[in-house]
Amino acid sequence: MKIKNGVNLHIIKETKFKTIQFLVRFRTKMSGQSVAKRVIISNLWETSNAVLTTNQQFQRKLSEMYGASFATGVSKKGDNHFLNIGMSVVNPKYVESDTVTEAVELLHQALFMPLIDEIGFDEDTFAREKKNLLHYLASTREDKSYVASTRLSELFFEDKNLSTPSISTVELMEHETRQSVFEYYKKMLLTDTIDIWILGDLTATQEASIRTYFSEMPFTDREPLTTVFYEQATSNVVREKTEKEAVNQSILQLAYSHPVKYGDADYLTMQVLNGLLGGFSHSKLFTNVREKESLAYYANSRFDTFTGFLKIAAGIDAGQRSKALTIIRAQVRALVQGDISENELRQTKDMLRNAYFLSLDSPSNLIEQAYIKQLLPDRQLSQAEWLQRLDAVTKSDVVRIAKTLNLQALYFMEGESLGD
Repeated sequence: MKIKNGVNLHIIKETKFKTIQFLVRFRTKMSGQSVAKRVIISNLWETSNAVLTTNQQFQRKLSEMYGASFATGVSKKGDNHFLNIGMSVVNPKYVESDTVTEAVELLHQALFMPLIDEIGFDEDTFAREKKNLLHYLASTREDKSYVASTRLSELFFEDKNLSTPSISTVELMEHETRQSVFEYYKKMLLTDTIDIWILGDLTATQEASIRTYFSEMPFTDREPLTTVFYEQATSNVVREKTEKEAVNQSILQLAYSHPVKYGDADYLTMQVLNGLLGGFSHSKLFTNVREKESLAYYANSRFDTFTGFLKIAAGIDAGQRSKALTIIRAQVRALVQGDISENELRQTKDMLRNAYFLSLDSPSNLIEQAYIKQLLPDRQLSQAEWLQRLDAVTKSDVVRIAKTLNLQALYFMEGESLGD
């Protein structure tokens, strides 16, 4: 249902859950100029508002709603930045309370009744949340895998907005004030593409009431964001960087480009390729780099079909960098050469099939699938199509896509060598 241009309400009838799930998603282009503001807004949403002015009041309200959950967060997809509110309440038919209406009212308060004064967001609340976020962002420097991944993204992405973490950085966060964030918030309410999702076993009366309630909220027309994919040209030069850190376990990460986009004819082939390479415990990276050669504490791969990015990560001893790199690259080369057994192919497909069916048991995953379907309707596969395309993937398909992988960046966090 279109509430306003660029603001849509989606209700999914689903009877197998005893809860009603809500998702409110604000979407805009990823930008280093706005990401810190959006992260602070995320924290402020789940802390207080003009009606529930303290965190204690906010939490008490959730408790009174039979333990409702209210969680906010940020994420990236392609060149988009998502700012989310997620709520889950028990279905009203199981309790003596209209939890759905209460949830919609709480969302209304969060969005349109922030705790503010004549300058901006409430001074004490803003200062506390900004301080908490600065402490959290500073602590991510101790998560060496996160640091390595961030460095690899900086090497891989030509657009620096894309390499900026979705949760921002200490440097970006430090500059924000309660006034700057509130001014951005007012603009965000007017310009972000907004999707509101509700999933559960709702009656026709409840659905009509929800539509009326959201239609009466002060949303305005805006130009909807229609793109999500990010593309960049393949480079002939591999960008490399080595940094020394006082860690026992060194980290080696490689970034490859690939041409497969979500929903492409080769999308399931890419799923199988990643599963064979490093997605599962039977994968080539795990069995050859970690188990057979004992060169890594861990070795895995993951890929993104919204940015054309494939990452291989391994935790190694500093003295084994050269040997580990050689064997890691040999696993990619093995796929190119078709060194794939029928058992590996079958096992990978079985794992992917199991993961797919598991995802259907989560209300939040069902909303995400529906979200992508409305975002990219021409690229969405039905369950039958997904399973059929997975079954149809052949070894030659994997070889063909493996040949399109291009190493673009290499990052090495060099720790202490156990041989020293």
